[in-house]
Amino acid sequence: MPNRIGTTLAATSVVIALAGCGQSTPPESDIPAPVGADASAPAGECMPTPAADVSTAEGWIGYLAENPDTVAITVDDGNGGTFEQRPDERQPLASAVKVVHLAAYARAVAAGELSPDERVPLADWERWHLPDTDGGAHPRALERLGVNDPEDTVTLDEMVSAMIQESDNAVPDYLRDRLGDDALREAAAQGGWDDFTPPTMLGNTLALLDPTLDDSSAVWDAARRYASDPAYRAEAVQHPAPEDLFARVDRVQRFDNTGSAAELTALHRAIADGSFGAGGDLARTHLEWQPSTVPGFEGVGFKGGSLPGILTDAVTFRRDDDTIATTVMLASGMSDSDYAEALQSFAHQEMLAAAANDPDFLERIRCAM
Repeated sequence: MPNRIGTTLAATSVVIALAGCGQSTPPESDIPAPVGADASAPAGECMPTPAADVSTAEGWIGYLAENPDTVAITVDDGNGGTFEQRPDERQPLASAVKVVHLAAYARAVAAGELSPDERVPLADWERWHLPDTDGGAHPRALERLGVNDPEDTVTLDEMVSAMIQESDNAVPDYLRDRLGDDALREAAAQGGWDDFTPPTMLGNTLALLDPTLDDSSAVWDAARRYASDPAYRAEAVQHPAPEDLFARVDRVQRFDNTGSAAELTALHRAIADGSFGAGGDLARTHLEWQPSTVPGFEGVGFKGGSLPGILTDAVTFRRDDDTIATTVMLASGMSDSDYAEALQSFAHQEMLAAAANDPDFLERIRCAM
């Protein structure tokens, strides 16, 4: 299997610096130049669309233009600048969906139903973990948390931090099993995302290895069996990776892990601006785990994901003038070469940050589409 089943936004503060500081107030000499700032067109005219190239922010403008049927994108810069491309079309979400599990956890803490300080045995967490299928997210989380003994325990909040920071795939299914599907649906609805279908990270991964698992009910049953049946768990880890992985991923994601850019935008924006309500502050703290060091920004919240052929990102920028920018991109059907290059460069994140904070760059996207 590819090394990265799920991934989070990388080097966010660097991305912001590349994209410019938008509404920041420091002296102009302290503000990094926005992406594309050296390119301009006469008023009322559009520049030529760049060639598609997923290794650069500008090249992503070309990629968006060449792939209008497989990419959904929404941008709201918080100052009246907006752009939408297929905002209501359902797309595979990969790990970007974990913001819903975070929201459900935060609501349960706010209601006194869960304690973030509860100690959870590592064994209970790892019952939902399928080794070597998450790009090393789970081992990296354990290393960050200083967990190296099977008898160790971790706090529930530490587990949730692993779901967001390293994009651990076991935690969302642990939370789904513990909280129930209604809690996930209610959390999504509280953020403006109606008719949410709870997914299973583990079950969908098992379905990539076992094609007999062919619908949302079957994959969730398989995930719960994996968590409770050691013999089935031992059998599952022996499945070889399929040769047609790219072809399988999109189909399996559409069992239960799809959503629209508009729905993802609504939830992230509700958490960022405080309209989510009870639990919103805790959810925002987790999404903004990487401190913003760029002048003009109070916080940057993000959750993305990747699977072969699928790349997703949702980012909010809270500025110190109380404006909030939100960007979401959901890409599917990527070639194996484009997908691999995108995960090396993370240039799509530079593109999203520039669209949110540089009106000229946003206009270039609009012109290209």
